[in-house]
Amino acid sequence: MIIPELKSIMSPDLPAGELPAEPEDCNILIEVTIRPKGQSGEDIFSFSVVTPKHLAHESRTRWGRGLLMVNEFEWKTVEHSLQKLLMHAYRDTWNETATVLNREMYWEFENYQE
Repeated sequence: MIIPELKSIMSPDLPAGELPAEPEDCNILIEVTIRPKGQSGEDIFSFSVVTPKHLAHESRTRWGRGLLMVNEFEWKTVEHSLQKLLMHAYRDTWNETATVLNREMYWEFENYQE
């Protein structure tokens, strides 16, 4: 059984540990590295943390994949949400595990063909 392990969380929009100017009205891109527990190597997944207040300002319509919706941005909420998602992604192979994670986030190897 593959157990996914969170290795790092970062954002090109916001330094780690800092909060946006308006935590209740923001859209922050997050990139995480995840790997099979106890193994080397890691894959990158990305998603946006967005608040309902921010969505209310947008004029476009969109689906929800790649979005973690929170009332107010907090790094600990992001990490907690990721840990819960990882707990539901245990599968027999890394490819199966990553495919489950790819349903909610964007996997760097989505649609990769050798």
